[in-house]
Amino acid sequence: MNAETAASPPSPPTPLTVALVLPAEPPGTNNFHQVPIGSLYTAGRLRDRGMAVAFHDLRLNRPEGPEGAETYREIAAADLVVVFSADYDLAQCYPSLGPTVECVRLLRAAGARRIACAGSHATADPELTRRHTGCDTVVVGEFEFAVPDLAAELAARLAAREPAPERWPLTGSRLADEDELAALGPPAYDLAPMRRYFSEGFVDGQLDRVNSGLVLANRGCPFGCDFCYLFFGRRLRRRPVAATLAELRTLREEYGIRHFFFLDYTFTVDNEWAAALSDGILELGLDISWICQTRVDCLDDATLARMRRAGCAGIWLGVESPDIEQRRYLGKGRIGFEDIQRAVELIRSHDINVLAFVMVGLPNETEASLASLNSWLSESRVYYSLSTFQRRLGTPLAAERGIDVTPENGWGYLDHRTDHLGESELRRADLGAFFAFHDTSPTRVANVMRRRLAERAPS
Repeated sequence: MNAETAASPPSPPTPLTVALVLPAEPPGTNNFHQVPIGSLYTAGRLRDRGMAVAFHDLRLNRPEGPEGAETYREIAAADLVVVFSADYDLAQCYPSLGPTVECVRLLRAAGARRIACAGSHATADPELTRRHTGCDTVVVGEFEFAVPDLAAELAARLAAREPAPERWPLTGSRLADEDELAALGPPAYDLAPMRRYFSEGFVDGQLDRVNSGLVLANRGCPFGCDFCYLFFGRRLRRRPVAATLAELRTLREEYGIRHFFFLDYTFTVDNEWAAALSDGILELGLDISWICQTRVDCLDDATLARMRRAGCAGIWLGVESPDIEQRRYLGKGRIGFEDIQRAVELIRSHDINVLAFVMVGLPNETEASLASLNSWLSESRVYYSLSTFQRRLGTPLAAERGIDVTPENGWGYLDHRTDHLGESELRRADLGAFFAFHDTSPTRVANVMRRRLAERAPS
């Protein structure tokens, strides 16, 4: 066969156009939204592979009326639409799937041909999420690594006239190794309205609502508390200090962001890494203020000193409750009350603010345990975030007790409300004094954020 009659090799599949979407939420759901770093990492890696990417954070601009319908039509025109049920900032205690279900419905009505769902829900229970949302494909695991591969696979399948996979990857959960994290390029910050993302931060020593960057340096948590969903797994995977510093420098110098939140679940689990990062921040002269989160039993005096010099203004601690029985139920029984007190004192000795995650509504909750919590918060004067206990699929406590996830109910169990405080036998109607304490507490972070927002609202 000569060159004139030889068959040409098949052309490579045409790269897809991809739309990445964070669903709109009911008004008043949150006091602020943090940078959707997982979505923006995904956008960056898709662009690196030659794909056209559009990013839509519908939490910031809720589509309504004729203009809203046009927004959904614009999104639906992409070859692949990826809807994130939660970005990485909410991967641990993921929210209701309701906004994602509604987003998929509206996109279908607008003509979307291929919809994938990514996030904690899809990773915790892929098939339940696919059924409950009506999406075509569920993305299991870290989306900046899974979605580009899905898009390439889908392009090949479309060229071969084959259907989209129902899940991706076909088996297992996609978790990057340390080499992949080291090679990970920067998030596509240019696609997002970076001035519209906020977090708690400290200005002149006072808690405030600040324009903030979000950094995810190290992934995984080796501790595995029974109530916590570990989207990133238990194996600690570190990013190079240099890569983390590069992201901080980009956000500081190119976007003018001075405040940062480190999403690492246990920032000080590796004191050598935390100290090296702190030294790097100082050497670069970044002049930033930042908050991180860790455990009360992972604190080192020398490391805290270096963190403070590098701009650390606050540390979140997973206290959960001052009551040992509550902590024991959550899988944190080996942490004593004295450990909590020592951690608070140690952090404050370095002029760093203490913030605490606390939780109520456990099955063994009593009026005495609630009173103990309020008393400790009053005496310690820590800033705090209050949540109500809820079992989440993918956690040991959910496996311990069956959750109603029938096909009719699906992920809707997250939206089920009762007259009781969480899973306790305490009726909300009988806890007026408890709720009044928290509704008016000057150290509850949600109250401070609402007050700051109201102070800056246009008159």
